[in-house]
Amino acid sequence: IEAVVWNNEEGSRFVPGTMGSGVYAGVYPLESALRARDEAGVGMAEAVAALRAALPEAAPRAPGAPMAAFVEAHIEQGPVLEAAGDTIGVVTGIQGARKFAVEVLGAEAHAGTTARAHRKDAFVAAVAIVNALHAAFHDAGDTVRFTVGQFAVWPNARAVVPGRVRFAIDFRHPDRAVLDALGDRVAPIAAAHAGPCRATVTELPRFDPVAFEGAVPDAIARAARARGYRWRALPSGALHDAGHIAAIRPTGMVFVPCAQGISHNEAESADPADLTAGAQVVADVLVDLANRP
Repeated sequence: IEAVVWNNEEGSRFVPGTMGSGVYAGVYPLESALRARDEAGVGMAEAVAALRAALPEAAPRAPGAPMAAFVEAHIEQGPVLEAAGDTIGVVTGIQGARKFAVEVLGAEAHAGTTARAHRKDAFVAAVAIVNALHAAFHDAGDTVRFTVGQFAVWPNARAVVPGRVRFAIDFRHPDRAVLDALGDRVAPIAAAHAGPCRATVTELPRFDPVAFEGAVPDAIARAARARGYRWRALPSGALHDAGHIAAIRPTGMVFVPCAQGISHNEAESADPADLTAGAQVVADVLVDLANRP
């Protein structure tokens, strides 16, 4: 039984996220991952070298090294378990995600001397694009997850008409057909609503929906039942390393509740009793799997 900490799971510094598990599973070539750079221009290869120098006792594993099964534990990052009073979530899979970087180019101009008819306002165009996308991605069942979480304006000066805008789109859905159909509309909608400006859409590495089936999730459910914990099966709305590993090995995830579903925030918290229960289920599952032929 081995414990693993995958590199760059969140993708907050280097793009894409879940990079370590993606390289291990053969989704991303190691060479391309090492060429990634953060906003300060530091390369992943440099960061990995510094990490290894700081932690010489952490022996790296070669990508694709054999494993029999993989179990990942996590807070739910959503409100379902807490609201239902359940202690354990047996994760059924992970919804897919497509991510896009959109750049809108207009022309900088003086805010006081340039009439509206002569402006190429990149900010106005970007807002029109975002509003059109929100309308296009609206679904009655509220299953689509569409987010613009980053927005940057240049030159970002009070008296200058913006000449350039960049924003990031995060789109998620559990159905690959919907993920394909709606995601493919991003570029045409951006072009149609850019007005006098020019919009360029770049798609980042995508993550297709993943199902967790078979021995590992079954073992998680059995362990939760045997311990007398309240549990339910539910999908993950967030991406996890388990999504990549599931393509090459039997995989499952254990969720525990978190307060108000908050994560990636200083207010993130979980009840120690729930964390203990989750750790117990993981331990039981590992013992179960390790003792199989």
